[in-house]
Amino acid sequence: MTRVLLSKDVQFKLCLSAKENLKCNWSGVAKYLNVSPRAFENWYRGRHSLPEDVFIKLNYFSKVSIHNPKILSDNWGQVKGGYSNIKLHGYYFGTAEGRKKGGMNSIAKISHYKVFKKFPMPNYSEKLAEFVGIMLGDGGISKDQISITIGYSTDFEYMPFLIKLIKSLFKANASTYKRTDSDAVTLRVSGVNLVKNLLMLGLVQGNKMKQENFNIPAWVLESNSYIESCIRSLIDTDGCVFRKVRREKTGVEYRSIGIKFTTASNLLRTTLINMFNILGFKVAPSGRDLYLSGKRQIDKYINEIGFSNPKHSRRYKNFIPEYGWKKFNPKFV
Repeated sequence: MTRVLLSKDVQFKLCLSAKENLKCNWSGVAKYLNVSPRAFENWYRGRHSLPEDVFIKLNYFSKVSIHNPKILSDNWGQVKGGYSNIKLHGYYFGTAEGRKKGGMNSIAKISHYKVFKKFPMPNYSEKLAEFVGIMLGDGGISKDQISITIGYSTDFEYMPFLIKLIKSLFKANASTYKRTDSDAVTLRVSGVNLVKNLLMLGLVQGNKMKQENFNIPAWVLESNSYIESCIRSLIDTDGCVFRKVRREKTGVEYRSIGIKFTTASNLLRTTLINMFNILGFKVAPSGRDLYLSGKRQIDKYINEIGFSNPKHSRRYKNFIPEYGWKKFNPKFV
């Protein structure tokens, strides 16, 4: 096996740089190299020289420049030196032609080793529960990307909150894309590891409505504060604030304000009813919709849960003067 002979100090720096760029621990680097942690420990501690294929991968993962490394050929135990391999293969930096040839050979050898960006796995929190509700409502997950699509005209003021939340949880900058086929804007973050993290958190990939396990993750129900945050974002995305008018035969109108949530998922709807019950609310199901009404319940919702989407809070405030549980008699207008 052809090996590369480096000083202990240079070999450690090479391994350390790869570890820092991959943003993982020593065992994680060993996984990228497809070797055992024990073998990799012997290399980064300088106990053994590096196999050539390992050196190529580490050189790719790191930012350390190795000039004129000593190459030990297959009979390296008998031959001291190894510059003949450099001249033969042109791997490492002897001449301009050799550097070009070496670069092309390295690319060919390591092109199938994809380095995916790392994303933090956030701890359970109110912020994460709110993000989960957003993804259940307006989100989508493909094999290597997440997206959130909201109304461009109606929800534009909600977008800064979403961007800030994603940045806070995953240290990622969401890109925005204005749809040309509809009045909508999509926020996107690409990353295979981000998708893996979200699947581990209980979200689903692909068409949500076709997934049997599309539901609120069980960990959200472990805390009332998580439940409140998740309900808030579900209403922010797939809910609305509406005006309600009940007319008597006498013509007297009883005006009020309600909150409605809509979903095609029976499982999600059932879980949401239970979540409202846990918090002391009573919602009325009707087809795909859930209705929250009554002054006491709406006041409780506004005070304890509230909205992160400015569209809903503004709509609620605008309705209060004329529909805030008013008795209206047209005869006296």
